[in-house]
Amino acid sequence: MDKKVIHFTSIPMTNVNIVKNAHPKSVLELEQLFENEEIQAVHPHPKAEMKTFFIHFNKLKTAGGLVYHRESDAYLWIKRLGLWDLPKGKIEKGESSKDAAVREIREECGLTGELMLKQRICSTYHIYEFKNKSILKKNNWYFLEYQGDLFTKPQTEESITEVKWIKKDALESCFSLTYPSILEVMNSVFES
Repeated sequence: MDKKVIHFTSIPMTNVNIVKNAHPKSVLELEQLFENEEIQAVHPHPKAEMKTFFIHFNKLKTAGGLVYHRESDAYLWIKRLGLWDLPKGKIEKGESSKDAAVREIREECGLTGELMLKQRICSTYHIYEFKNKSILKKNNWYFLEYQGDLFTKPQTEESITEVKWIKKDALESCFSLTYPSILEVMNSVFES
């Protein structure tokens, strides 16, 4: 399901199959709806339709971000489970998405300097199966700036094996070993 896309829209898109009256109960049922790489659910209220579409999925909200270090002109990346990723984690009860992003980045990367949230980038969604449960994960992404030393420490209990500051011209090396949702975040940052 890594590269499958569902569009929730009020205006039909050309050349994309429309899914009608579908309420998948699992990741497997959802996979069976796809004939191609993308499908669309057309509804006058797309956000409400998305909630109905995924009614049987457990929801998980996370926050994280792309961190920029101006002095070194580099971006913070983590390697988790063999793939490059951006730091993020679960939003705790009573915590704002912004506060969760800052906290998770600090925890996962061991940053000790000043971390300043600058702007929201986008939200991405993906689904997966975990312990026989179908999960719909919403990731809230932010752009942050960091002032401090470049020392990092991977949070190994979160399966992070490496934390690295990478210059913009070297980011392409990460793109071939990352998730489609991370590429979506990067496109939102560098195309705007």
